[in-house]
Amino acid sequence: MTATPVQRALDFLAGRPATPPVCLQTYLSLFLEPHRREGLAAVYRELLGGEAERTLDFDERVEAELDAWERAWSVLRRPPAWMPARWSQVSCGQVTRIAQRDGRIVAGLDGGALVDVIDAPKGSTTDVWDRRDEGRRLNPETLAPAWEAQSAIDAGATEYARRALARWGDRYLVCGALGSPFWLAYSSLGFAGLMESLRTDPDPLAEIIDRRARDLCAIVDVWAAAGLSCIFMEETLSSSDLICEADYLRFSLPTVRDVLQHARDRGLRSVYYYCGGIERRVEHLATLPADALAFEESKKGFVIDLAQVREVVGPERPLLANIDAVAIRDGDEAAIRRLVCEQFEAAGPLLAASCGSPLTLDTEPWKLDAMVEAAEECAGG
Repeated sequence: MTATPVQRALDFLAGRPATPPVCLQTYLSLFLEPHRREGLAAVYRELLGGEAERTLDFDERVEAELDAWERAWSVLRRPPAWMPARWSQVSCGQVTRIAQRDGRIVAGLDGGALVDVIDAPKGSTTDVWDRRDEGRRLNPETLAPAWEAQSAIDAGATEYARRALARWGDRYLVCGALGSPFWLAYSSLGFAGLMESLRTDPDPLAEIIDRRARDLCAIVDVWAAAGLSCIFMEETLSSSDLICEADYLRFSLPTVRDVLQHARDRGLRSVYYYCGGIERRVEHLATLPADALAFEESKKGFVIDLAQVREVVGPERPLLANIDAVAIRDGDEAAIRRLVCEQFEAAGPLLAASCGSPLTLDTEPWKLDAMVEAAEECAGG
């Protein structure tokens, strides 16, 4: 009997070649977001049943979100072996209003504005440049206030993930996501604030990053409380094209190690995605307690060759492929198979198919199906 995708994914993360190999495409939530929104609008329309407006309690809202995700997931004929989990979008006790307005479905928390479900804001589109107060030293307590796992759990943060696991956990590896401590300092300081503080305020900056690491350990605790067995950590802004090796070794590597080790101690597998150039980095990344490593594709003036990465990290470290997402978007079935097999030849068999960046939204879903099938056909090279 062929093992399920979740069993094969866990084999891979445990350092055993999956049979057949798996696809662990990154950032599936981004790729499927338009389909999820369309699905949520359809679910809300059905719940309205011709009424102009109604309310949903916490449980109804979570179930509606799960139904919407199921519709988004169904656009894939051969999904990857893992599925991203979401933080619950509402807290216990909150009431959601849904309504039809001129044929459109709108929704929002009771007492707040109703926004179009499909065309709602898609997150921040404005880069954060500098959040420092001019003339003042950095204050870690205000820039990185403490965060507690139990408060989030009590508010219902785990419910979406817990119920997703109940629905799909026997088939797919349901996975939680988080950023790295250094990257989260960007949200506290902005890009210029972060980069300049490496020189102007290194000690307070180090404390901010340490506080962010503690927050991330608490987030790991929330994912563990939901019953998940895997996390995905994203690292940005610490690559060789942005900061020097000495700064990386002081401000990024130690806290990443702490969070990944905390996840391992909690029994969670981890995939660590490193964004940017890896010159004078990969030898350090090889020391991290991550079960698998993932990288961008070659671009922006740096080269990331998985065959060279494999030479450094050794044969026993699982890796995710870093296929060019644009090549998948533009490729036919034969080209996609060739791209996948080339990476297995370079870095297999402990390799999972993936692009090095999120799939673009104009990529047809069947091309992700083709990547999943190609991974199985390549059979580890």
